[in-house]
Amino acid sequence: MKQKKRLLVAVVVLAVLSTIWLVANPPGRFGWCCYAYSTYGACPRPISDFQVRADGSTRKVTKTHRLSFDQIEWLLEPKPEALIIALGWDGVTTPDDKIRGHKGCEIHILKNQEAIDLFNRLKRSGKRVAIHYHSTC
Repeated sequence: MKQKKRLLVAVVVLAVLSTIWLVANPPGRFGWCCYAYSTYGACPRPISDFQVRADGSTRKVTKTHRLSFDQIEWLLEPKPEALIIALGWDGVTTPDDKIRGHKGCEIHILKNQEAIDLFNRLKRSGKRVAIHYHSTC
């Protein structure tokens, strides 16, 4: 009987912790993020730059401080209404002029916290949004 009670307590604790995790880190959006650690779609992504397309597809990308148009083309299909370039926590990533001048959708070039906030806000409002996310500097 004591063993069943321990098992029940363990299951309840696990359920509570899982619920807290999913509330703080919702599927399809950014959750808890800081320098070199990001949570997207309830999935932790330590020291990882990545991209999220408007259809929800994700991929890990090579870290770079110089972002070319070729590196973000994958984000443009399917066509987003807004493309966010997250420059890093200190804003050191430099997107090339072709990205800045792209006319196919709204372009937002922001430091990470502002980029995350905008991404989540646009997703909640139903917009098709894509993001290139630089997780560190």
